[in-house]
Parts: sequence; structure tokens; C-alpha cells
Amino acid sequence: MPGNNVQNTASLVRPELWQQQLEEILYEQLVGIPFSRQIDFPDGASFTMPSIGTPTVRDFPNGAEVTFDAIDTGEVTVTMNDPVIAANSLAETLLEDSMWASELLAAIPMGQAITIAERFETDNLALCMQQFNGTNDLNKINNVAHRKIASGTNQTIDVKDFAFAGYSLQMAKVPRSNLIAIVHPSVAYALETQTNLSNVSNNPQWQGIIETGIAENHRFIRNVYGFDVYESTLLPEMNETIDGKTTTAGVANQFMSLARPGILPYVLAWRRMPSLISEFDNKLHEIQTQTTARWGTGLVRDENLVVIGSDIDQVV
Repeated sequence: MPGNNVQNTASLVRPELWQQQLEEILYEQLVGIPFSRQIDFPDGASFTMPSIGTPTVRDFPNGAEVTFDAIDTGEVTVTMNDPVIAANSLAETLLEDSMWASELLAAIPMGQAITIAERFETDNLALCMQQFNGTNDLNKINNVAHRKIASGTNQTIDVKDFAFAGYSLQMAKVPRSNLIAIVHPSVAYALETQTNLSNVSNNPQWQGIIETGIAENHRFIRNVYGFDVYESTLLPEMNETIDGKTTTAGVANQFMSLARPGILPYVLAWRRMPSLISEFDNKLHEIQTQTTARWGTGLVRDENLVVIGSDIDQVV
């Protein structure tokens, strides 16, 4: 007679082995820099910000009458968004029966906070689709485009697009200091794989690109024509035809100056900062955890925003 084996002692063999810890969720990497100016918006659903233009200078010959010019005025409206919420519940029986209950309960608040932060940054970056002349337009200021399609092969970003963005901002009288660019990761790929990258690397600021790559922790390790460059996968889609060039898998890469708060392109008003509520429901016998937030945003300084659309399907 045979002794014990797997076949006749199956009850003592675990058919499936489970890990002791829950696997970590990989969240979106956020830009995490203040590219919106925070304003006071204490009540109401919309907030109007008036603006004025530049006075006109005229020649004033001796004996001539003074000409009084009207200064252009305008206004920008910031609208308060609907609240957002992330809500999860865990049944009492699940907490009693699951070996991962404590880990799951501890992970929910952080997960909710991060997902709301992702939504917040996504909404802010999407404001670039509200430029004054709309989409499919060059949105010229002082006769220089503030919205265009990338100049590289197959609508990919080229180094000279960074130079153009700096020129466009300067022609709009935006300070050439604290310049930043928020670009899709495909931009790093396009620059890293340029056939003339060795020529770019002749600039001491670009040394080491081939050995290390151009980006680390979602920020370029080199300054590009004055721009500190950040990568984001939360940029809005931009499938447009501008000046005869078209994107079909496009995203809106953004260039701006953070020289001082008053010139930031976007404004932000918090009506409700992210708030966490966690409680036990005696009727449903479950722990309910929810994080809510509410904010309003708007694009107020078109002159301090250059948007360059690039196709992201050229990564091969």
C-alpha cells in the first residue's frame, strides 16, 4: 500500500498561495509646482476679474492739443466647479474576515487624496484649451503665435520649438525668467532619439544625455533654451489643424513663466480644500470613507501661455 502523497493528502496542501501584503498602486506622477495663482473667492458661483490695457504714447509737438486716448478694458470670469468626491466603503464582515483588512483601510485615505490631486491637476492643465481665439487658431499676440503644431518630423517636438516658445513669450512682454515647460513623456523620447542629438550635446548644458537619458523623476535633467521642463501624462488632447499642420494623436504641451504670481496664466480658488470624513454606518454596518473637494479655475493671462501640440504616437 502506498504512503501519503499529494493525491491522497490534498487537504493538507494549499492549492493557492496568497501574498501577505497588498500590491502597491502606481499613481500618476504630478507636476507639483504652482503654475496657478490662488485668489480669494469667498462666495457665489462666478468671479469676475477686470483688466486694463496699455496706454498709448503719441508725439506732442509744441502748441498741439492733447489727445486723450481710452485705455482698453476687459474682464475674465472664473467659475466655481461642482464638488468632486472619492468614496469607498468596507463592510464589517469584510473587516472581520479579510487578512488584508487593516492594510486596505489604511490605504483608502491616501488613495482618495492622490486621485483627487490627479483630477485637480488635470482640470488645471485643461485650461489651455480656452485660449482667447479658441482651438485651430494661432492665437497671435503682438503678431506672434501662442498656439501652434510642433515643428519636428511627424508633428513631434523639436528643440527649436522651445526657442520659439521663448520668443513668443518675450514678444508678449513676458519676463524671460523662471520659464517652465510641461510636456508629454513622448517629448523626451523625441529629443533623445534625434539623429542630430550629438550636435545638441555640444552645448555643455546637454552633456551626458546619451548616458543618462534626458529626464529623471519626471523632470528634465537639463534646461532647454531657458525652460525648466517637467513631464506629465495629464495634458489634454489637442487634435487640431493650425497653419496647415495637423495632429491626430496630439497633446497640448505648455510653456509659461513663473516670474511672479501676478502673471501666471491660470488662477485658482479653493471653495473646499480636500476634506476627509470616515465613519461607521450603524444601519449598513460598514466603514464609509470619503474625500471631497471643490475649486474654481480660469485662464486669465493668455500672453503668458504658449501651447504647442505634438503627436504622441511616434514613439516606436
